[in-house]
Formats: sequence, structure tokens, C-alpha cells
Amino acid sequence: MSPRGEGWTPDDVPDLTGRRALVTGATTGTGREVALTLARHGATLVLADRDLDALADLVRSLDAEGAARPVAVRLDLADLDSVRDAASTVLDGPAGPLDLLVLDEGARPRSVARAADDLDPALTARFLGPFALTGLLLPRLREATRARVVTVVSPAHRLAREVPTGPEGAPDPGDDQLRRRTAWAAPAEAALAALMFALELDARARQHGLATLDSLAAVAGLDASGVLGEGGQAQALTQRARRGPGILRAALGAVEQRSELAPWPALMAATADLPGSTVVGPGGPLGLNGAARIVNPPQRARDRDARSRLWELAEAATGVEYLS
Repeated sequence: MSPRGEGWTPDDVPDLTGRRALVTGATTGTGREVALTLARHGATLVLADRDLDALADLVRSLDAEGAARPVAVRLDLADLDSVRDAASTVLDGPAGPLDLLVLDEGARPRSVARAADDLDPALTARFLGPFALTGLLLPRLREATRARVVTVVSPAHRLAREVPTGPEGAPDPGDDQLRRRTAWAAPAEAALAALMFALELDARARQHGLATLDSLAAVAGLDASGVLGEGGQAQALTQRARRGPGILRAALGAVEQRSELAPWPALMAATADLPGSTVVGPGGPLGLNGAARIVNPPQRARDRDARSRLWELAEAATGVEYLS
């Protein structure tokens, strides 16, 4: 593998026997492919997803392949109560370290009911839920000889017009920055928040002397139905492009990620010999498709002051405090 990661493929995934990994969003898309690949290379899995029937199907598939029997846990990252319940299930389960935590949102219903806390569902699923889950599972991550957290990030982070940190000063979990946003702003700003979380987690681990924990980010390729098709104007645009003139369909097809390459950034971030704060993404034009490689995060994601405010805001909103 080159210094920028060019040439990496799933054939480079090492033997993972003896390592324990928790994968969220495990029944669909990137999460499922990551889970299957990790299991095929010997990892013992905790599979987390909101769909219990799909989890049961995945467990049966892994059993049929002769993989180590995984633990299945119901988890909805958009519901903080569900996050707490899932973390309790893991902590109360079999003892032992957690070597790898892969945070993938997974498939989300088109219509998401407003939560009782009135927090924006996109921001909760992509940032606040993963933030809380990581903090709650930190005791198990600390037990590992070398633990890694991989946050799967949507390429929609490039469309974010602002960082969802709210005003400077004392964070207020009721601030409008955390409430329901427009169809455009919510997924983009949530994706940027997720990327900032991944980088800040690594920085804080170093700051607090937790040298055995690395945090990396994996930027997914462009799946227009997943990145833009989340309701309202965004969903309408995707549908028009797919049904529109040939030039629109061709343009969409030229930048969309091939399905077989979609999980590569997450797999590379999870298993390659990479340092903390590494961001892995597609290496093709515009960084939207192509094979996985190391990519540079945008300048806004490197803003330590903004990341610190975002962390404080997340602690106030979720009630989960760590590495503070």
C-alpha cells in the first residue's frame, strides 16, 4: 500500500482472530459488508441495528458460513434511549475488550418521527447517537490493547453551510442548531458534525493520555439515494435526476459510487495499519467514487475551537460526558 493508501483492496484485510468488533447499521449497505468481511477474517462480532428480523437473517448467514456466532443488539442511533439500552446490553454481556467500533448509520426510514427531546433526527443518527454510544462503550474500548473507532461519514459534509455548534458560550441542548433542519441542511451539517467528532475523539484521546485508542473517519462514496434522498427538496432532486434527460442520468451515474467499492473506505479505515485522525475516502474524481485511499479533511473539520464547542454541545444534549 502506498503512503496515500492507493492500491488497498479487501484482500489486504488481515487475520482478525481474537479481535472483537461492534458494527452499527449492520444489516444493510456498508455496515453489512463490513460485518461480513470482519467475520470472514476471524473477528467476533456484536451486530447492532434497529431491524431485529434483519439482524436474525444476518446471524443465520454468518452461522451458515461457519463464522463465530455474533451477538445481536437492537440499536436505533436516532433514538438516544435506544443507544443507552444497547450500550447497557453490551456492557452487561460477555466480558472482554472491544477492539473495534464501526459507527455506520445504516438505512434510515424516509419518515422519521420527531423525538421527544425534539433533537434533529439526522443530527442524532449521524452524530449525537454515535457520540453517546462511543462514550458509553469507552470502558470496553479502554480494555483493548489497541482499540479503534471508525465513523462512517456521508460525502454530504461538503454541502454544509455552517458547523452546527450554535452560539459560542454555554451549550444549550435546546438550541435551534439541534432541532429539525431543512431537507438540505440537516444531512449535510450532520455529516460534517460526524467528521468533526471522529477527529476530535482522536485528539482528545491523545490529550487525555489514552494512547491505545485511535479514531478514524471513512467517507462513503456518493449514493444519491442515500446522501440526497432524505425527503423534501433533496428527494425530489434525486428522483428528477433519475427520471430526467439522459444527460442528467449520465451525470449522476458518472459520480455515483459502484456498489462493490462502497464499503472499501470503511474496511480500510477499520483494518489497515493507519494512525489516528486518518480520513479514508474514495479516490476518484471529486472524491465521490473510486477505490479507497487516504484523503484530506476539509478545513472546517480541522477547526479545533469549533470541534470543542461541538463536543460540549453533544455532551449537554446527550448527557454522556467523557474525555472532557
